[in-house]
Amino acid sequence: YYITNNLRMSEAGVPKKRNRNRLKEFYGTKKEDNVDKTTDINSDQFHSDVYMKDLLGKKRLHELLGSQTTLLKEIRTLDSEMQTLVYENYNKFISATDTIRRMKDDFKHMEEQMEAVMGNMDSISTFSNAISVNLSDSRQKITKLSSVHNLLTKLQTLFELPTLLRKAIQMEAYPQAVKYYSQAAAILSQYEHVNSFDGIRDDCENTVKLLIDALRDTLGNPEITAAQVVETTDMLIELKVPAGEVIKLYLDTAHITLQADIDAVGSPPEKQDILEFLDTTGYAFLGSVSLTISTYKSAFSENTNLTLPGTELEETLSEFAYQHFSAYFEHMQSRFTIETQGPDNALLVRGLDRFYRRLQPVHTLLPSASLDRIAGEIVTNTIRCRIQYFSETLHSHYSETVSDVKQSLLVSQPPQFEGQNTLADIMSTMKASLVGKLKLVLVNVKEFISADITFANKPYFRGPFCVHDIKQGLVLKYIEHILQHVSTLGDNLPPSLLLVMARLCLDFETNTISYLCNLTEEMFPPDQSAVPEQLSPTVTELTSLAHDTVQQVLTRYVNVKGLSISQMIHTSVKTRDWLSAVEPRNVRAAMKRVVEEITELDTQIGSLFEEGAVRGPNSDSSRRALSHNGSRIASSKYKYTPSDTESSLLNKLFNDQVEIFGSIQFTKLSILTGIIKIGLKAFLESVRLRTFGKFGLQQVQVDVYYLREYLWRFVEEERLLNFLLEEVISSAVDRCIDPVTMEPSVIMLLCEPS
Repeated sequence: YYITNNLRMSEAGVPKKRNRNRLKEFYGTKKEDNVDKTTDINSDQFHSDVYMKDLLGKKRLHELLGSQTTLLKEIRTLDSEMQTLVYENYNKFISATDTIRRMKDDFKHMEEQMEAVMGNMDSISTFSNAISVNLSDSRQKITKLSSVHNLLTKLQTLFELPTLLRKAIQMEAYPQAVKYYSQAAAILSQYEHVNSFDGIRDDCENTVKLLIDALRDTLGNPEITAAQVVETTDMLIELKVPAGEVIKLYLDTAHITLQADIDAVGSPPEKQDILEFLDTTGYAFLGSVSLTISTYKSAFSENTNLTLPGTELEETLSEFAYQHFSAYFEHMQSRFTIETQGPDNALLVRGLDRFYRRLQPVHTLLPSASLDRIAGEIVTNTIRCRIQYFSETLHSHYSETVSDVKQSLLVSQPPQFEGQNTLADIMSTMKASLVGKLKLVLVNVKEFISADITFANKPYFRGPFCVHDIKQGLVLKYIEHILQHVSTLGDNLPPSLLLVMARLCLDFETNTISYLCNLTEEMFPPDQSAVPEQLSPTVTELTSLAHDTVQQVLTRYVNVKGLSISQMIHTSVKTRDWLSAVEPRNVRAAMKRVVEEITELDTQIGSLFEEGAVRGPNSDSSRRALSHNGSRIASSKYKYTPSDTESSLLNKLFNDQVEIFGSIQFTKLSILTGIIKIGLKAFLESVRLRTFGKFGLQQVQVDVYYLREYLWRFVEEERLLNFLLEEVISSAVDRCIDPVTMEPSVIMLLCEPS
């Protein structure tokens, strides 16, 4: 029973499902598949016998009982829903039945009323036809009289037109006066050959001249509104006033207002910052010129009654605007230039952004005047003036830093036994101060390309600003200024300052230049589509300049310190009587002072520069070579003969020559070697100018041995030291009248520290 009942309900729902499937096919939402739907109880292809066979074949008895229970529940649910639908719509069915019954009754009354109306309409048509037939003759007469009346009325109006025009002018009803004249102008022109109209035409023309003068006065009033300008312009053009004359009159009037605003921009109130200036005085001009441009376009460019071409109107307006904006931009450039010398960079950035932003609506109104380009040039020039100010600030800071370092080195020269890293600390502090100041400036100028700045995202601004103005004009030029200044340092400065500046330039060469350039590129990434030409100077050129500067400064330092030691040695040799010298008992004080000076220089230079490589052996055996040579001379009671002199000259000729003023490497040993070579060369030349006795020669032996024992550790090639010292001994022997040398053991005993 339950199965049969369910099948009947499913067959009743077949039409609805069929319609639904047809709709799906029509709209393309039905999905075709190969699934057998004969066993789907909700499908329109459902077949009860197949379903029963499939059910009996696949399910057991308890499963069939479960299916029966499920179908029974579904049937009861559907019955309940159907009853609910019937109950809910029962009242609607009753109400619809009553409505249909009333409509039938109403249509019966309406038919009766329509028949009555039709009868009345027929009666009215009959009476109307009869009246038209009776009044046809009278109607023609009335029409003729009406036309005569209209003509007389027009003639009366023409005769009264001059009076009406004068009254309208007196009442300042200019639109009404223009309307009267425009309506009568065609008739007066048409019947100008009739003598009776001559007087009327002359009176009207005289009155219209007064009207035109009144309209010109109105248009020449600086306080006129935009709507009044448009209305007055239309009336003048309608009165046949030349368009060029009307345009000139309007622009002359606008010039008075704009010139007053420009004068206010040129002489702003005192103690007014740039933002207040832009919000008051500067904005007043922009408001006035925007109103002038928009009014001009409404009155002339968009006026269809004008015969002038649009290009001529646009050129006239552009020329007028450019004339006034030139003066305005000149005053704004002067004001911004003053602001570039102030301490508040954020205020200047906001002022430039506000100036550029507020000029954009005017540029939109009049793109042909290229106001956006000119405003961009003002912004660019102002920023370059600001960068120049920062550049001068950096140069001044550098000069002050160098002066402070110089004063520190002169006042508190560190003693030998105090901290060995004093010069290194001074150099590090100086470098940190210079780099830190540059970073602070870069942070300030970065505000010009903030995300909220209008002109910062313009490609024509960002590329040149980041590359040309910042990297080249500020950073690279600052580094170049430092290097050029260091390269021009004079010899009158403290030698330790030369040493510090050389180390600073060496750091610039090795890492500081590349670090600052990378930092600049990170902070100011350029727009790749607008990168300017090759930088000058380039990073490679600056690195090479730094290398050359270090070379120059170190050479100057070596020369200065070498000259100081040379003067010390030369004075000690010059002021001593070597012929009558007593037997030596110790090393002369001047030689000890030379060793102390070199030792102190070793401490200072070592705190700033690396040790450097030693070329050639610095062994005890080589250090004893000089003593052995002295022993050879003492044992042979050496006396010069011509053959010995010629042999010595030949040996010197074929030996490697010592370059006294050679190139200096950037190491401690190379610097000290250069200083020692100059000092020993001075020692050699001083000895060649003196004549020695026996004990004078022995004193030179003691001094040379002492220098050898203490200076070998300060040179990068011991062979050079030995060569120069041997030259000193050889020259002393040449200049000695009794060349008897001292025993090496005695020399060593005299040179031992007490």
